[in-house]
Amino acid sequence: MTDHILVLIKSDPLQNHRPVEAIRIALGLVGGEHAVSIILLNQAAMVLDDTIEDFVDQDILNKYLPSLKELGLTFYVDENFLKRHPLGDSDFKIQSVSPRNVADLVQQANRFFIF
Repeated sequence: MTDHILVLIKSDPLQNHRPVEAIRIALGLVGGEHAVSIILLNQAAMVLDDTIEDFVDQDILNKYLPSLKELGLTFYVDENFLKRHPLGDSDFKIQSVSPRNVADLVQQANRFFIF
């Protein structure tokens, strides 16, 4: 049976290195035999906005994020963030999620990384 791994990122990438580290780890997990879901809550979703370049560890993000885009991985993004900061022009596969959707994704997973 394949594990379903949930990577939940809630840290602010302008203030903390953790979102970028989570992206790096998620890419490594996607390369395995696991189902991986990435949820971006609050300000963490800014990592998908290519107009912002002030992230902690920006050079590392620029190295790993394009691979996740190429793989077509869906990023589950907090609906409240998307209301304030639409990412409509993004090339990333983005799905808006409510708190209920997040709870459903958590329930489906059997392994977790929370950043």
